[in-house]
Amino acid sequence: MKVAVYGFGNQTYYREILKVPETLGGEPPYGGSRMALEFAQAGHEVSLADPRIETIDSSFKQKLIDAGIKLTGDDVEAAKDADVAVLFTPFRSGLTVKIAEKIIPYLGKDAVIATTCTMPVLVLETSVKNILFMEDREDIGFSTLHPAAIPGTPQHTHYFIATNELLEEQIVKPEQIEKLKKLAEDTGKEAYLIPAELISPVGDMGVVATASAAVSALEYYAISKSVLKTTKAMTEFQLAQAFQAVSSIIAKYGIEGLVKFLSTGALKKSLKSMLFDKKVQKVSFAAMDFLENISDVEAVIGSLDGMASCFEPKEKTFLSAPSPMLISYMEELAGKDVTRGIVREALKKLYQGEGK
Repeated sequence: MKVAVYGFGNQTYYREILKVPETLGGEPPYGGSRMALEFAQAGHEVSLADPRIETIDSSFKQKLIDAGIKLTGDDVEAAKDADVAVLFTPFRSGLTVKIAEKIIPYLGKDAVIATTCTMPVLVLETSVKNILFMEDREDIGFSTLHPAAIPGTPQHTHYFIATNELLEEQIVKPEQIEKLKKLAEDTGKEAYLIPAELISPVGDMGVVATASAAVSALEYYAISKSVLKTTKAMTEFQLAQAFQAVSSIIAKYGIEGLVKFLSTGALKKSLKSMLFDKKVQKVSFAAMDFLENISDVEAVIGSLDGMASCFEPKEKTFLSAPSPMLISYMEELAGKDVTRGIVREALKKLYQGEGK
């Protein structure tokens, strides 16, 4: 398989800022260059493109050259007839979109473009199709080879590959997914097929919140079924409402808004009344312990009162209705096509803001 990797990876950031060798282990080069190295060692024909290739430590580059990797500063040169293009490129300034736009005409037939941990695939796919007329390259698929760890560390034992589940329109063909799966497995990694919309929540740093939220949802469902005897529909609505309210506050008002609006005293009082079974409700009891010892958190992030005082009121928003309900209502009012366009553009704007 012919593979083009874009982005060497900032080795100074990995070694001097994150101190990866000391904290996580492994050895440089890390990031995109390590992915390229492993693809080449698995027997694939690999090119790695980076505009700063001449400035990168020669010892790191030599490891790739010895593995048979072609290094270049020319994006198009690396793209020619490639079966897979892996984008380990910065999100800022739309650079990843610009690279995808540039290389698409030169990729091999039925090639697939795979984002990694730097850009959500749905944002890339939407952005590219807004810019380019894809009539001549409708064979191109969009998915991910998300490492969900730093490539080159012992923790990198897997890849997350985006599928079409949950999407109304297909962005990648089954055979292209299989192509990515083979590439991952050829390097000795486990391939997880995950709906495209879940790649970032599960694969990026926010997984610490995603995992906690998912476990707490299952925990609450168990208690609602065994103790509270509420209906499944009611339980699901309350869960969706709770998560939607918290996520909306953070998205619109930031962490300062979360501290401002959510009283720790009120949370403790209310949560205490919902603690029934310590064996089942491990997350809930842990949350109570967290709230009781909030001073430990303040020691790390600073005074919560001080944080709340930095809060600047913004335009009010409606937090309570789970977003799928709002989307369904929008579809009734404006139609599916208009709603889909609004949602996609909103998603793009959200990540553009995150990338600044």
